[in-house]
Amino acid sequence: MEKIPGLNWAIAKTIKKARESKGLTQNQLADFAGLSEVYISKLERGIKGDSVNALMQISVALEMAFSDLMKLVEAELLRGARKIEPKQGRPRQCEHIRQNY
Repeated sequence: MEKIPGLNWAIAKTIKKARESKGLTQNQLADFAGLSEVYISKLERGIKGDSVNALMQISVALEMAFSDLMKLVEAELLRGARKIEPKQGRPRQCEHIRQNY
């Protein structure tokens, strides 16, 4: 089965925008959705994006209808979603790690 070009990037951008609009960290979204922070990170970087079950859990955690999330993904795809370029500079230390030391 052929994958849809740009779909992972559309999902990545949509999930990241929705998470940030709720003021959530990747860790918080992962906890609320019952997924790992690594999985959320991979979704937002376009590495993962093909699990409807995980996207359903994320939509619940973001308190939005699954269909609304998919409409946003579709709109992003139609805008020509592209790979999210990494920000330059030093990586930030995670807040939960900083608090433990």
